[in-house]
Amino acid sequence: MQLGNVKWFDIGTGVGQIEADEGDFVHVGIDVVRRAGEATLREGQLVVYDLEYAKGRSVADNLRVL
Repeated sequence: MQLGNVKWFDIGTGVGQIEADEGDFVHVGIDVVRRAGEATLREGQLVVYDLEYAKGRSVADNLRVL
């Protein structure tokens, strides 16, 4: 599992970004957020997630808000 902070999340579009501890950005979608039992994410929230790759970019999966 990776550790990071929510950089931003737009509930209207259902997408956002997590800033990983290493400084990289990871995309996160509303489906992953809802599977974690959350309605949305707030800027600055600490999260852990599995790092996956889809459509040529890093994406979060199995998200959990700390």
